Amino acid sequence: MTGLAFQRRADAAVRQEHGCEVRRILPWGHTGPSDTGMGVCAVAPGTVSTPHRHVDHEQFYVVRGHGRVHVDDESLEIGPGDAFVVGSRQLHFFENCSATDILELISVWSQGPLGGAS
Repeated sequence: MTGLAFQRRADAAVRQEHGCEVRRILPWGHTGPSDTGMGVCAVAPGTVSTPHRHVDHEQFYVVRGHGRVHVDDESLEIGPGDAFVVGSRQLHFFENCSATDILELISVWSQGPLGGAS
């Protein structure tokens, strides 16, 4: 196959970032910060990720599990199929409310806003 950039999830290195297990899927072969990218974040059952903020904007999509997202002073229950945007420099973290199931999210980030209200 030529002309199609492709990476399998299983080939992406797993790292601990902000209290989550993260696989950086895009850009390929890159494990550190990047201007744009996509990753899979997994929050272990019964745990809370580390509150953090950064300059990039992030869009999230919940793949599986249930929990809460905390952004600045707001908190919202999340589950499969939910999507939301965290703006630049907003303090955010995730809480996995399940004692048995992983909370898994897709994260897409960029230096400029990707979606949401303008």
